Amino acid sequence: MSDEINNAGSKGYCLMYGFIGLFLFVILVVSVYYKNFAFLG
Repeated sequence: MSDEINNAGSKGYCLMYGFIGLFLFVILVVSVYYKNFAFLG
């Protein structure tokens, strides 16, 4: 029983870190895009 709970917890943490990483990556790409656009403009 506890093994299933630990497995679900690790899967949940993996999914959470994946979403956080994707969110930070999108913020990074958007900020770099806007900075390059400001320099070009």
